[in-house]
Amino acid sequence: MVNLGGVGKLSPSFFGVYIMEVNMFSFLDKMYGRSPKWRKVRSEHIKNHPECAACGRKESLEVHHIVPYHINPDLELEPSNLITLCGKYCHFIFGHLMDWKSWNEHVVRDCTLYHISKTNRPYKEEIFGEKPKERSNAIFNFLFSYFTWPFRVYSGGNDRPNG
Repeated sequence: MVNLGGVGKLSPSFFGVYIMEVNMFSFLDKMYGRSPKWRKVRSEHIKNHPECAACGRKESLEVHHIVPYHINPDLELEPSNLITLCGKYCHFIFGHLMDWKSWNEHVVRDCTLYHISKTNRPYKEEIFGEKPKERSNAIFNFLFSYFTWPFRVYSGGNDRPNG
């Protein structure tokens, strides 16, 4: 077995051919200049903050740097510089303001306000028939369906929008 410096190793196979085993996260971390401690800090943060700060989702979580890593690498492992956002919508919308080349300087404030608004939203049962799901992302679903409706294929029935 030949060690490749933390990135992976070469192991002999049954047929005598060497197989390269690569730790993809270590490779990417080294490629982007991440600290070797980043994966542990990320895991600890998700364990301590197991839901999205904006929508409350508990699946597909990302750890977002409030002050981006490329702006201040010294804050990469600082717990006060991290916030948990879901990878489905909130990381892109709240963390990057819908542009991956940008970042939101007020991400904590914006996530807190949205979470409070969502938690205390008004509701009338007689209009909708039943309460919305607790972890509903109705706003995001509406936005994405609104911007993608011209590209949908319709079956020819009454599902075509008016106009």
